Parts: sequence; C-alpha cells; structure tokens
Amino acid sequence: MNEKIRELDSERPVELWLFRHGETLFNVKNLIQGWCDSPLTPKGIQMTKSVGQKLKKLGVKFDAAFSSDLTRCLETAGILLDCLDSDLSVLPDRRLREINTGDCEGDLVSEHLKKYPLSFNINKYSGVPNGEKWNEAIERIVACLTEIGEHYSHTGGSIMVVSHSMVIAAVKSYLDHTEEFKPVPHNSVTVFEYYKGELKLKLFQEELRYGA
Repeated sequence: MNEKIRELDSERPVELWLFRHGETLFNVKNLIQGWCDSPLTPKGIQMTKSVGQKLKKLGVKFDAAFSSDLTRCLETAGILLDCLDSDLSVLPDRRLREINTGDCEGDLVSEHLKKYPLSFNINKYSGVPNGEKWNEAIERIVACLTEIGEHYSHTGGSIMVVSHSMVIAAVKSYLDHTEEFKPVPHNSVTVFEYYKGELKLKLFQEELRYGA
C-alpha cells in the first residue's frame, strides 16, 4: 500500500497543448477535409510562423511533439518546432486525425450542412456512409491523449499535439459539458491537463494566432 501511495505521489501534471493546423487549400475552397490531405496555404504558413514566434517570446518549451499523420498537421508541427529552435522529432499518430467524413470528403461545406444539418451535434449526428460517428472519433483521440499523458506522468512537462478543428472541439465539449461545440480557429491552442489518470480541459487560447 505504501509503495502504491509513493507511486501516485510521484505523478506530475502533464500539459497537452493541442494546436489546430494552419489554413489549407481545402479551407480556402470551403471543402470538407476530413481525412483528405491538402497542404497549408502561404497564409497558413505565415500564421503558423507567427504563433511559433509568439511561443518563443513567451519562453514556451515542449518536451515532446505529436501530430496527426496528415500533411497539414505535420507541416504545422514542423514550422512551430523550427520557430522554437527545437530539435524534437514530430511523432505522427493517425488517432489524432480529423473525424472521417467518408463519402462526403471533398464536398462543399455548405452542401454538406444542408444534407447533414446535425453534423455539429455530437449527441445526435449519426455519421455518413463510410465515415465516423462522433463517439468513435472522440474515443480514439481521447485514448491517444490519455496514452501520451500517462507516458509522461512521472516526469510531467508540456507536450505539443497538432490536430484538427472538429475533433479538438469535440474533446473540449466531451470533457467539459459547459463548453459549446463549435469549430476552433486555425492555429489556436487548447490546453488539456492529464493528472493522476484524469484528462481535463485547462485553457483555450485563441489570441496566440495573431502573434506578438
């Protein structure tokens, strides 16, 4: 028993900084992105650099960096680390992907919402053919964040995680029911804390998008 108590006492809080990727070509064209891959636009690259420069001025340092395995997130993570003069390697994980929108991938957002008006309702959305339901997307990303948090729980620290708007918003609402479910902006950061087996929302920081 004493050994177990000492083990619990040795745990440290882990901050998981979830960044949404920068603006992409599909975003500009107002297309459903999901698991489709599209690159960052020049504006998306510049916005991401602005965030990275702000983080550097604030003295933010990360102990590890994880990312969705899709190009837009890997690019974003790489730019942020470059701005921070970090030698960390980005660890890709497909569980951090956006919700899979199946047969609707590449459709116009406006047309998609006409056909599936409950898309932003995590309790009532039933998914699309060959896609995911919200509970499936939430389950995989929460499992990933929990695994990361547990891995660093005995050392603590701050971990960079680059993911996608809708799944970050869904996790926010899932962990804190007072949080309205709405897409998070490009390059915003949502900070979660993992401590003693519990994952919780700590901070939503939209203004980092605009740089120093």
